[in-house]
Amino acid sequence: MSKQDISQQLVKLMRENGVSQSGLSRGCGVPQPTINRILNEKTKEPRRESVVRIAKFFGVEPESLYQVCNEVREDSDPVSRLYTQLLALRPNERKRLFHKLAEKLD
Repeated sequence: MSKQDISQQLVKLMRENGVSQSGLSRGCGVPQPTINRILNEKTKEPRRESVVRIAKFFGVEPESLYQVCNEVREDSDPVSRLYTQLLALRPNERKRLFHKLAEKLD
């Protein structure tokens, strides 16, 4: 288990999902400074609880954060995952998103 692996995996997941540090923090309940320390490799071994929360937010197994190649679980519920990610948005971002959806659906 390498601290670099989790940092790289977290960067990859955040980039792929368009999630900021603060958005991830709001969505999974892990303090933003903790996320920052993981990303900057200052935290060598994050608490298991933090890793589990981050993994759940992204719909991956906690162990996959320590692997070189990371993929979203096939059996993860896309609706639950989307809901969790929506909660990570700021209220004005959610409002803008829902407005765009309403325009597309009308």
